[in-house]
Amino acid sequence: MNKKVSVGVLVSVAAMVMALTFTVTMVFSIGLFDNKMSSTKGREAMYSKIAEVDNYVRASYVGDIDDSRMMDSVLRGYVAGMDDKYARYYSVQEWKDIQNSFNGTVTGVGIAGKADTSGYIRVTKVYDSSPAGEAGLAVDDLIISIDGKDVLELGAATAMKQIQGDPGSKVKIGYMRGNAENSIEVVRRSVTVPTVEYQKVDDLGYIRIYEFNNNTLSQFDYAINQLEAQDVKGYVFDVRDNGGGLTEVAADMLDMLVPKGTIASAQYRDGKVEKLYTSDKKQLAKPMAVLTNENTASSAELFAAVLRDFEKAKLVGTATYGKGVMQEYKQLSDGSGVDVTVAYLLPPSGEIFDEIGLKPDYEVALTQQQQQQSYQLTTKTDPQIKKAIEVVKAELDPQSSSNGGAAGQESAEQVQQEQEQPAA
Repeated sequence: MNKKVSVGVLVSVAAMVMALTFTVTMVFSIGLFDNKMSSTKGREAMYSKIAEVDNYVRASYVGDIDDSRMMDSVLRGYVAGMDDKYARYYSVQEWKDIQNSFNGTVTGVGIAGKADTSGYIRVTKVYDSSPAGEAGLAVDDLIISIDGKDVLELGAATAMKQIQGDPGSKVKIGYMRGNAENSIEVVRRSVTVPTVEYQKVDDLGYIRIYEFNNNTLSQFDYAINQLEAQDVKGYVFDVRDNGGGLTEVAADMLDMLVPKGTIASAQYRDGKVEKLYTSDKKQLAKPMAVLTNENTASSAELFAAVLRDFEKAKLVGTATYGKGVMQEYKQLSDGSGVDVTVAYLLPPSGEIFDEIGLKPDYEVALTQQQQQQSYQLTTKTDPQIKKAIEVVKAELDPQSSSNGGAAGQESAEQVQQEQEQPAA
C-alpha cells in the first residue's frame, strides 16, 4: 500500500540535506583555507627574513653589491635547500649553455678530457673540424695550464669550464706531449659534438651513445641504417659514461628497437603512475647487448633497462649509477632557468631504479690501468666490449660458446672509473 508524503516533510528533508552539504563543504573549505594561510604565512616569514638581511647588508656593507650576482646566489641557495640533489638554478648564460648542450653544440675549442692521475687534464677526444684540432692539439696530450693558470691550482673541472667562452674570444692552452711542453692560442667557436659513433665488428654492429640530445636520434638512425646495409647479425650498444640527457630522445630510439608496449612511465609524489612513452609493433629483431658502468645514469639507464625488460638485450659491464628520476626544466621570465625532480622514472617492469641502479647480467670490470686509459681501448682490447660481443654471438649460435649463457665475474679488480669531463 502506497503512502503519501506531505510537501512539508519533503521540504524539511531537502533542507537537512542542504544543511549537511553546506556543513561538510565549509569544514573542507576551512581546512584548505587554514593550510593555505599556513603556507602563505610561512612564505611571508621567509620573504620578510630575506628583506631584513638585505636591508641590513645594504646599510652596513662597506663594499659594492652586484644585484644580478646577488640574485643568482639567492636562487641557487633556495634550490639547494630543497633536498633535491638533482635540482639546479641556471643563470641566464648557464641556461643558454644547457640549451646548447641539448642541441649538441658547445662554445669552446672542441675537446673532451678527463682528470689524469697527475691532476692535469688528459685530452680524450678532439672533435672533427674543431679549433683545437686545427691548432694541433691531439688525443693523449696533457693540458697543464689555461691562460697561464696552472690546472692543478684551478682543478680539472674548473679548468675545463675556463676553456669554454664566448665565440670569437681567445684562450691560451699550455700542454705536454711526451716530455715536450707546448703552448697554443685558440679562437673559440661553436662546435657540434657527435653523440653517436658506430662500426662493424666481425658480423655485429657496435654503437657508442655518449648522451641523449636533440641530435642523437638522427645520428642513431643513420648508424642503424648504415649497419643494416652491411647485413650485421646483432648489436652491441655502449652507454658507459653516458650521464643521460633527454628522456624523450631515448624513448624514440627505443621505439626503433622494441615491439609494441610501454617504454617508460612516471610515478609522481602522490603515487599516481602515468604512461609517458609507448612503442609500436615495429622492432629490430636481432640479438643485442648493452654495455654499462657506474657512470651510466638517467636516460641511459632507462635505455638499458627497457631493452632488458623487453628481453631484447643482456647487460654487460658494471652496475649503473642509479638516477631513476625525471626532471622538468623551466625558463624564468628574465632568461634564467631552473630544473627540479618531478617524478620517478619507471621502465616497463615498473621497478624503481633510483638510488639502486641496474645490476648487469654479466659483470665485467676494468682494471685500474684500463680505467685510466679507457679512451685508448678498442673493440679488440676492451674486455667489456669483447664480453658483450661474446654474449650476442652466443645468442646467434648457442653452441659457439660454452659459457655464453652464464653470468660471471671477469675481473677481480673493480675501481671507480674517472668520468670524462664535458666537451669544451
